[in-house]
Amino acid sequence: MRILLNKNRMQVALKDVMMKSNDIPRVDRMKRVIARLAVVAALFVIALPVTAWANEPLDNVRWLLSSPERLPLIVEKRRTEIAAYYNSDEAQLLWLDQPRSHELTSEMQLAYLQGLRTEDYPADVLEDAVLSLNSLSSPADIAWVELLYTGHFLDYAQDLRAGRVSPRVLYPDAYMPSNSIDTIDALSRLSSSEDMSAFIDIWQPQDDTYRRLKGHLQDLYDVQDGGGFTFLDPGSVSVPDLRRRLLEDGLLAEASGDTDYDKRLAFAVGQAHLRYGLEISGQVTPELVRALNIPVDRRIEQLTNAMERIRWLPNEYSRLQLYVNKGENTYVFLEDGRVVREGQAYPNCPDRNHTTLATTIEAVTFHPTWQVPWEFFGKELLPRLKQDPEQVEAAGYYLKRSGADVPLDALPWREASLRDIERASNREQYALYLPASSENPLGQYAYRLRQEQRLQLFDLSATPEDDLFCNPYLPKTAFGIINGLDILDQIIEPRVLPADGIEDRISRQDTVTFPARGGLMAVGSHQSVWVQRQGLIRFGHDPYLEDARLTAALSGRPKP
Repeated sequence: MRILLNKNRMQVALKDVMMKSNDIPRVDRMKRVIARLAVVAALFVIALPVTAWANEPLDNVRWLLSSPERLPLIVEKRRTEIAAYYNSDEAQLLWLDQPRSHELTSEMQLAYLQGLRTEDYPADVLEDAVLSLNSLSSPADIAWVELLYTGHFLDYAQDLRAGRVSPRVLYPDAYMPSNSIDTIDALSRLSSSEDMSAFIDIWQPQDDTYRRLKGHLQDLYDVQDGGGFTFLDPGSVSVPDLRRRLLEDGLLAEASGDTDYDKRLAFAVGQAHLRYGLEISGQVTPELVRALNIPVDRRIEQLTNAMERIRWLPNEYSRLQLYVNKGENTYVFLEDGRVVREGQAYPNCPDRNHTTLATTIEAVTFHPTWQVPWEFFGKELLPRLKQDPEQVEAAGYYLKRSGADVPLDALPWREASLRDIERASNREQYALYLPASSENPLGQYAYRLRQEQRLQLFDLSATPEDDLFCNPYLPKTAFGIINGLDILDQIIEPRVLPADGIEDRISRQDTVTFPARGGLMAVGSHQSVWVQRQGLIRFGHDPYLEDARLTAALSGRPKP
């Protein structure tokens, strides 16, 4: 069987395409693409050779897939699913003599507008494969072009829907629901879509946050094409330059040469303070000038990384979501990507809290009981037990052995050592608990999650000093929520909400658990750009190099 492009030829062609793409500026590359697409479009005006059609190309594709020989990896890795589509009753040729073939290569060349990398997709290889067909092309050659397009389309569809890298590449202990595409579903949706643009609209993550970020990304690429952001002189910011810079951010509708600092400009300056996480003011401060002078390439990096993280979550898990942003000490409650509530949340010991996690919220417990970790037992409680076990018991602590209560004063604590505590913890015979009290770090409520060992959410009574919270006896994946009572009415199943209100129910001081709304996800991650409740895009910082880690992974470089 003769294949149109054997492995060696494909490798050489792909290498040549990548070298050319890296050497040509993006604007010039777009012009070259438009010219090449014109050639491809002209090609499709002419039907494929009659001899090829006489051999029923769809049957040739099926035969190629059923042959015992291994196909190149781009098809072989999904061969079973691709064969299932082409052998189905609804199967049709997707690319041969179809306008969507050059629509696909066009989308690949403009992949950066989707938050992807153009150089990851060999549009030139696909175009050359079509252009090489002629009257002497064998049925196998023609069938292979169809499969070559299908294989690269599925790679593009996977990246667009589920992301280019797995969270575990960055964080070995990450816990996220598996997100991968259904090959047959992707091909079926493609065949029923009017064009490639319509397919992308229904295939990309379907939430408001993603759409807003994508729209702003396209605006920033326009700014990049124009030479980048207008630079503001920190020593003396001119009003015309300020107007142009705020226009580039979409905060002014037009930028005239007017030198007056009017109310409309002052309002836009206030919006800029809000966008960059600064104290709202109508004055141009040095902090605002620094934020506005950050290069457009960095803002593009923030947006593409944010879109990548959104893709990690399957669409079905994004309907209801409590998203805790550990880099910015914030949370947002989302419904279909729309921000409903927002507030403050602090990661526990953020310098060691680097994981990305997502799991289902099952319930909320008022006045939860804390299972005391053995490290706390040995370092904090053992000295108190040696001195006065009754005082420890009076503080609310109680001990169980194999499920049975054990009076604290019944054990010889004066003779106990840290080693004894460690041996007891290893045997898991004993467990120490603390109900709701001033010493219980979980506060007035805590979330019960499906993967509690992966993520913990609890009540934090006040904003921590210096905006840093660290309790070494809580898991590194714990997050404390400030004034979290405000969102519990969104978390708890509406049918069981306390009739007299949440605050009244908590004031009774008893421990009670309420089930959460169905399908509600808790996500702990990092975003240096997100959408606020008012719909305004907010840019933050990267204090723990989370963006740097992701950018390195997306670029194939070692993690920083």
